[in-house]
Amino acid sequence: MFTQNLREGYRAVGGRFTKPLKWLYERTRLPVIPINGGFPVKLRTYLGDPITYDPNMTATELAEKTRMAILALRDRHQKLPGNILRALQERFYKHQKDD
Repeated sequence: MFTQNLREGYRAVGGRFTKPLKWLYERTRLPVIPINGGFPVKLRTYLGDPITYDPNMTATELAEKTRMAILALRDRHQKLPGNILRALQERFYKHQKDD
């Protein structure tokens, strides 16, 4: 399962704000991370093909198979690099289905 435009909906503050936030956390132990977002982007959830279970498969092999399936869904349905303005535009203009 993969949800398109999820990262464009919410953004966490980073970059030059990381050092002051780390300093504040070290002094107070309060996990304070300002989040900007709640953007009204269109979220679409895509379900991939079922992952078949093989009893001879180890847990790490199954985890790797699952990871590759999720990455394939992401590569197929998400436009990279992420762009909030493009995601907002997709919300208000008709989207043609690929499938």
